[in-house]
Amino acid sequence: MEKFRSLEHLKAQVTVIRWHLDAAALGNGEKKRRHLDGASITYQGAVELLTQLALPADEHAAIAKQLAELRERLRSAGQAV
Repeated sequence: MEKFRSLEHLKAQVTVIRWHLDAAALGNGEKKRRHLDGASITYQGAVELLTQLALPADEHAAIAKQLAELRERLRSAGQAV
């Protein structure tokens, strides 16, 4: 599955995490929980993919910063990441 090991896929994962967090903020109950779970799972995959990709330092730093911000949003929502 080499096509899923690219910078484009990593950026898409970051977008999906944001989408899930935004949707969770608008939802409640089971819907909110599903979005938070989706965000957490996608976040874990993005973190793993970031460690596997050989990216230029500036690109790596930019994605790492975005993931750190998303990690804080997840933690604020009560997710253990």
